[in-house]
Amino acid sequence: MNVLFITQDDPFYIPHFFREFLAHYRDPEIKVDGIVIQAPLGKKSMGALMKQMLAFYGWADFLRVGFKFAFYKVMNAIAIRWFRGRFPGNFSLEHFLLKNRIRIVHCPDVNVTSFIDTLKSRKLDLIVSVAASQKFRKDLLSAPRYGCINVHNSKLPRNRGMLPNFWSLYRFDSDPVSGMTVHRMNETLDDGAIVLQEELRLDPSESLEDLMVRTKKLNAHLILRALSLYKNGEPALLPNDGAQATYNSFPTREDVKRFRAKGLRIL
Repeated sequence: MNVLFITQDDPFYIPHFFREFLAHYRDPEIKVDGIVIQAPLGKKSMGALMKQMLAFYGWADFLRVGFKFAFYKVMNAIAIRWFRGRFPGNFSLEHFLLKNRIRIVHCPDVNVTSFIDTLKSRKLDLIVSVAASQKFRKDLLSAPRYGCINVHNSKLPRNRGMLPNFWSLYRFDSDPVSGMTVHRMNETLDDGAIVLQEELRLDPSESLEDLMVRTKKLNAHLILRALSLYKNGEPALLPNDGAQATYNSFPTREDVKRFRAKGLRIL
């Protein structure tokens, strides 16, 4: 089975997914054709993203994350440009994939006809989205034999939308159990039928950052299970009932203040 991943250039969390995935990826019948790395901004400008991150983190955490990000960027440039990835540490997803000799594809727009034609020529069975930064349109969704699947950190149909780990912790008092879901993708966000789902026990003493790392590692195992199902054809699917859905946008400054007032931590 021929599988392509589409993800984004995030140095902090997504590498945990792929490290865990490759550490447990043993099935010779599943071939990773490559990993598409997209820009993390989506349609936002750098200025708009910085403003959003400042509102989310607050000045102290924003500076901590900013210094870490800048350090990673410098070290990654050294690792990639001077050493072609053969450099200690893991300072980006690209750095990690070069070390492991995984085919890397840089594509600013996965919905363009030329990219989709290339995908069709590679005879893909499945595309896996891991925090892809772009909405998939109809032609991309139908390009692989079995379509596209996504892993989402909530028990769908609850907590569709942005940053589900934040909202799961935020609502811990009323619902201490979250989940992880692998689902088929369609043109509506987090709406496709469910392939696999697991419950996830939350711990309010765990920071949001630690929860995001933990769930990325667990996501890798859930995707491995999903790929095993697809080896035998499209598996039986469960409903993802839109009538029961709840939706979240990116947290506002006021949302973050209420989050911290509950004794919860971002970092």
